[in-house]
Amino acid sequence: MAATTLGLEPRKGPAKEILNTRVLASTSKRLEYFTSKNGFAVTDVVNVALTEFFNKAGVPEPDANGNIEG
Repeated sequence: MAATTLGLEPRKGPAKEILNTRVLASTSKRLEYFTSKNGFAVTDVVNVALTEFFNKAGVPEPDANGNIEG
């Protein structure tokens, strides 16, 4: 699957927050491989992946104030 079909865009965009987490070594290697082959930042790939996961799980988007009701 081409990176351009995954919703990834150049490294400009809205403000970002720090998210520190640990992942499996195999996941880290796959992420490193993907970003190096396609020229995307890790933060952008992780954001797209989490957004797709949340959308499929039915997690609502925050409102203009950053709050999620429910």
